Amino acid sequence: MPRPAIRRQRGASIIELMVGVLIGMIVIAVVYNVLILSEGYKRSSIGQADAQVTGQLTQFILSREIANGGAAMMMGVEDLAACSDWRMRALPVAITAGATAADSDQFTVYYSSSPRVVHPVRFSGTVAPSDPFWVDSPNGFKTGDWVIATNRSTNCSLARVTAITQPNLSPYPPAGVGGQVKLAYTPASAFAFDTGARLINMGPAMTRIRYTVDAAKIQLNSQSVNWLDPGFPLPVVPLAQNIVLMKAQYGVDTDGDNLLDCWTDAEASSPCGGIDYSGPTDAAASGGGGVFANAATAVQLRAIKAVRIAIVVRSEHEERANIVSASLVNQGLWLFNCAADDASCLRRIRVDTVLQDYVRYRVYETVIPLRNSLYNQ
Repeated sequence: MPRPAIRRQRGASIIELMVGVLIGMIVIAVVYNVLILSEGYKRSSIGQADAQVTGQLTQFILSREIANGGAAMMMGVEDLAACSDWRMRALPVAITAGATAADSDQFTVYYSSSPRVVHPVRFSGTVAPSDPFWVDSPNGFKTGDWVIATNRSTNCSLARVTAITQPNLSPYPPAGVGGQVKLAYTPASAFAFDTGARLINMGPAMTRIRYTVDAAKIQLNSQSVNWLDPGFPLPVVPLAQNIVLMKAQYGVDTDGDNLLDCWTDAEASSPCGGIDYSGPTDAAASGGGGVFANAATAVQLRAIKAVRIAIVVRSEHEERANIVSASLVNQGLWLFNCAADDASCLRRIRVDTVLQDYVRYRVYETVIPLRNSLYNQ
């Protein structure tokens, strides 16, 4: 009988299957590698963009606050320059320098919220500690305003208006009281003033805000340090993340020509006229150092024309080591440097120790004129 035909086997052998799996694994590895590289560059771009937005926003906030420093109080520089309590002196921005170049500076912005009377007004007569204020100003004050009474020397006292009484002005002011107003007050301390003393209206709130960098959290904070606020000092408020360093310097006119000609840190041995510009401790009741503890003159206070700040911002994440160029390793930079990288550039700062490898940084610098000081010359 005829033998049946043998059916030949068909399909893939084990060898072919292994080759196909190997090719698929190679393709998957290539795809994943491309994806990882793409995500790394994407994260790098996003990190740079975030750092840029953070730096620009921080620069805008700080510039606006510094520019507002001294609002509605710089007309009283001559009256407040020598106050024994440094907290009442009319300095728009008080800088406290960090211990080293790698430590952030902090600064405190001080301004009034008075919407009307911004010029010191005179007392109409001698004032005893229990007497109301008679001042030569028929309007502009209101209940709740903070006022500073000063003899234009070291005697400066703070009070809050509790009531306002005006003489009978109808049909005409009585003789000797025209254009005057009587202010009852709650004093922070007992005081007495002679005729010729001045009263400065600080408005319903005296704003004193301190800006600092928390090195542990790498963030910029603000804090109200007005000693009149209930619960002083108030809690710290975070403003921006990834702020590595903040430095600030005074711009000083040393020769009285109203042109800025010197930059200085907040230090005791300043090259700008030999004045002690070291900053105070805001939490202290008195003292503090520099132009605050010493009897600074109005000329010295007005000599401060501007403030310049430098902000160092870092990216959120570290770069992968194998995609970072050599320029990102062992970084170092200069702050407040001249365009030509001149070694004689006044008060430039070298920063190294706060910078890390494989992290991208952006630096923002700006000069803020103290416009309230300039406008109220």
